[in-house]
Amino acid sequence: EFAGEFDVIVVGAGTGGCPAAIAAARTGAKTALIQNRPVLGGNASDECGVPMNGAASHHPNARETGIPEDVHRTKAFYGARAYSEPFAVLCKAEPNLTVFLNQHVFDVEMKDASTIATAKAVDTLTGGITVYRAKQFVDCTGDGWVGYFAKATFRKGREASSEFGESLAPAKADGITMSGCLMGNGLGFRAAGMGREMPFTRPPWAHDIPKLDGFGRRVRRITGGEWWNEHPGTIDDIWEAEMARDELIRIIFGYWDYIKNKSRFQAEASTYGLIHIPHMDAKRESRRLEGDYLLNQNDCENGRVFKDAISYGGWPMDVHHPKGMFSGSEGSFDCNKHVPIYTIPYRSLYSKNIDNLLFAGRCASVTHIALGTIRVESTLATMGQAAGTAAAWCARKSITPREIYERYMKAFQQKLLKDDQTIPGIVNEDAADLARTATVSASSTAAFRYFSQKNVRKDRSHPMDHDRGMIFRATPGMLSEIRVLLGSTNPKATEITLHVRGAKDKENTSSTTDLVTATASVPARGETWVTFSVGKTVASPCLWFWLPKTEGISWRLMTGAPHGTSRMYGAASSNTWTLRNGEFYAFAADPPLQTPTTYHADNVVNGKIRMWDGETNMWASDPREPFPQWIELDFGAAKDVSSVYLTFDTNMAPRIPTAARPPECVADYEVSYLDGAKWKTVATAKGNWLRRRIHRFDTVKARKVRLTVKRTNGEKSARVFEIRAYHE
Repeated sequence: EFAGEFDVIVVGAGTGGCPAAIAAARTGAKTALIQNRPVLGGNASDECGVPMNGAASHHPNARETGIPEDVHRTKAFYGARAYSEPFAVLCKAEPNLTVFLNQHVFDVEMKDASTIATAKAVDTLTGGITVYRAKQFVDCTGDGWVGYFAKATFRKGREASSEFGESLAPAKADGITMSGCLMGNGLGFRAAGMGREMPFTRPPWAHDIPKLDGFGRRVRRITGGEWWNEHPGTIDDIWEAEMARDELIRIIFGYWDYIKNKSRFQAEASTYGLIHIPHMDAKRESRRLEGDYLLNQNDCENGRVFKDAISYGGWPMDVHHPKGMFSGSEGSFDCNKHVPIYTIPYRSLYSKNIDNLLFAGRCASVTHIALGTIRVESTLATMGQAAGTAAAWCARKSITPREIYERYMKAFQQKLLKDDQTIPGIVNEDAADLARTATVSASSTAAFRYFSQKNVRKDRSHPMDHDRGMIFRATPGMLSEIRVLLGSTNPKATEITLHVRGAKDKENTSSTTDLVTATASVPARGETWVTFSVGKTVASPCLWFWLPKTEGISWRLMTGAPHGTSRMYGAASSNTWTLRNGEFYAFAADPPLQTPTTYHADNVVNGKIRMWDGETNMWASDPREPFPQWIELDFGAAKDVSSVYLTFDTNMAPRIPTAARPPECVADYEVSYLDGAKWKTVATAKGNWLRRRIHRFDTVKARKVRLTVKRTNGEKSARVFEIRAYHE
């Protein structure tokens, strides 16, 4: 059957493909999204459940904006378990987008040697064959199948270190790829207590798993597996896909045997039994399609800012060991090196030899080593948004993806920015945006950033199995007390001592001398804010404090803290600490921490759409003043206006947000304009929980446009990053 003519076809509906299809549809292209599973989301789907991690896992306030943030917000608001339903909600909202499920693309037809004409798919339920025709194609299959069928140039395996000067690459090139994992609810398997002895004998076909603890791996639980339950990288995940999956099943049964019969959990696990083994292999690496540029280790390590940057990454250079589960004392990583924020070039998103093929996801144009950092879900989603937007542009302008790079790159970057995609180093320079030349004023402005007991994560706490602490910028003067949110499973109250030390900067933990110590009692069996009396005058620019490893005690995490604040863990005895930027243990101080900062009204037109490099880049009203609060644009003369774009604060610090209604986010508001004599309302909203809102209306003659904030979801300040105004 013939499915129809489209401007853009996206094949593969994972975290690269869904944003690509949504972006293409939002840009005006008639779009088809073809998926060979019954649900959307790929590795992040309900079937696999890989979380949408990204740069915020290792950098402050660095969660990805644009469509990835739409997905996070939708998931949190509806309480979805994984990302299939959020993607479905967003796809359904696009009138230009048609989703085809259970359709496995197995071939393409070529118009000529460098142009794809159609994609052919088989229905996985009926066996029926369907043909789809389009002007532009986006390969988001992960395995690069569309490119393979079209004879696009591709790579597979590890590059030699000499090719790109990558110090982490092997001396000789080979075909080794990273193993996937059996994914599902529980990561590899689920086990549950049965209330009786549950002996387990390893099947003869299952692997005999050797000693694990002390070999770069730590068994943390008995109810599920670990990300390092992997097969050797010599197994071909493309052409030996069933063997790869079966090998993972053999490993899981051997791993369960290890837990039941060899590990330190033997006694605890004696009454536990396996209740579920998933069958989905969530692949990490297979085929990578070649573009005009291959992103490599040096680009990422050096934080390179490309002239054709379309997004960014910040996850570590996380490449798993080529021997998988059987690497012994070499541990589970080939490398896991921290990288700064770097940019991703547009040239890594289109084929070097097929003229109408773009791609996003793990099949993008990167080296094996660089794949270790770009392969996480939220980073892939930004690449998808860029690829889908580019495909729509190519279809409308009748140009190739390469021509965008050669002729339209600056305009294309401005389009991505307009759609809320963050591109480091690029600011709003859109000549059509009337707000850029407006004079901005506001009802009030905050002078300080305050921090108190709030934004506690209900879903995450860490056991005190290490010494753990926080480092933060100090407020000069007397520090009376520090409060931390601790939980206890102990039957009696537990005493614990807090140690406070000074620091020169926000990453300096070299001090071995306590400025002061304070001891407090953690109540039995429960969770409470524990107060430590400090009573110390602060002179250091930064402070850090730590609590010792304590059996039965846990420390809750929170979603936000002042800039320059990080959680830390390690060993005080040797003064070795690991800092996790962008993550925070729940704490507060008295007097409350406050950082002098700039929240002036002009920030909404400074071209920057988020907190970055310590700058707030937002307007915030004075928290001491009641709502409503307003901010307005004065154009100086009457202008034709038909749309207003608003960007609110949804707290970009948590790597995966869980608040259905972020307290920082503006909830109730109205948009109005001054027609010369009277203010007239053109848009209202109640109960908002989204970062980006676009309001379109019939063209009006406006000298001024005003946003009036009537309520937030909890914050005492109205907080706005950007206001744009257009006649479009």
